[in-house]
Amino acid sequence: MATLAVASYDPAVAVTKATTALLAMTALDTVNLRCTFTVPANGRVICRLKGTIHGASTLPAILLGVMEGATVRGRASPDVGGGNLVATGLYSAEALIPVVGLTPGATVSLDAAYGVETAVASTGLKYGGPNDATTNNAFGAFVFEVWEA
Repeated sequence: MATLAVASYDPAVAVTKATTALLAMTALDTVNLRCTFTVPANGRVICRLKGTIHGASTLPAILLGVMEGATVRGRASPDVGGGNLVATGLYSAEALIPVVGLTPGATVSLDAAYGVETAVASTGLKYGGPNDATTNNAFGAFVFEVWEA
């Protein structure tokens, strides 16, 4: 299984995508979290998305997904890992999403996306942040990979 495209975005200033209100599937960042690739002969790929949920002792219910323009091409409830739920905790959210029915040989651009199914106050899907010694202000990269299926 070959990697077709990777977008890993870890800006110096933290980014928060709110999970405090319900939200239909929405692209995270159509510049920095977009993967463009040539579709393999079978017309199928697998997308891996990984980010961080942070901000409260209760987790929101989110979906991670991929969009081609305004079309949702796939979405999944991410596996969320972490320890005891605390407001300062960093909880990894990761999903594998199959995308089928693509035109073999075509060049396709997919955007990493998210949606909120159950909102929780003070929470967010977060990435980036400074490299300093300040507590609770950095969340690491959001990673979006596209693999040949």
